[in-house]
Amino acid sequence: MKIIEEREAWIHTHFILDSYYITEQEQRQISLSVEPELMQLGIQYGLTYNIAPSKHQAIVVLECIPFDPIKIIIKDIINEVIKDFPVRHPEQRNTVTNITVKDMDIAEHSKSDSIP
Repeated sequence: MKIIEEREAWIHTHFILDSYYITEQEQRQISLSVEPELMQLGIQYGLTYNIAPSKHQAIVVLECIPFDPIKIIIKDIINEVIKDFPVRHPEQRNTVTNITVKDMDIAEHSKSDSIP
């Protein structure tokens, strides 16, 4: 997993990841690794986690916008922590019909049995 984009939104910094979501255990690991470093850098704000609904990507939200040199350090720390986390993609499914290939095979088979 890695940070693929960085955005500033009002009073927050969003680090957008290449994964659909981050597990609670991974969130704790990120917080435990990054938040002490934030305090050493003089930042009193923590991290929150979210999913960008339009992009289907996980976001690590820093509750402030630090100066650029500090932001680079924080980004590097987060990337170091998450580099071995698996990338998760959203489940691909047909939400309109919710029919699988197996269901179609059964339907076709029963249709051909009923034709005289």
